Amino acid sequence: MQGPEKFCETTDAAGDGFTIGQAAAFAGIAVTTVRHYHRHGLIDEPERDSCGCRRYRSAELLRLVQVRTLAGAGVPLAEIGDLLDYLAQIEDILDSR
Repeated sequence: MQGPEKFCETTDAAGDGFTIGQAAAFAGIAVTTVRHYHRHGLIDEPERDSCGCRRYRSAELLRLVQVRTLAGAGVPLAEIGDLLDYLAQIEDILDSR
């Protein structure tokens, strides 16, 4: 049995968002790796659209590339989530100035 992404159109009715396969290809990783990152809590699973497909938008794609880059640089997965959360806090502080 194949996952629901096989039945999803390339874009949703609003014309935005990417399937898990498209997001994985964008980041240069396998779909199984995206799911692995989900299981480790490194990337939130996006909401489902009206046809039941998860749609990855720019924020999820950015986070996916960040995780892939840090993992590729040898940072342990157990540390990546905290590191990216810390960087987001710094961005929030800088944005509020």
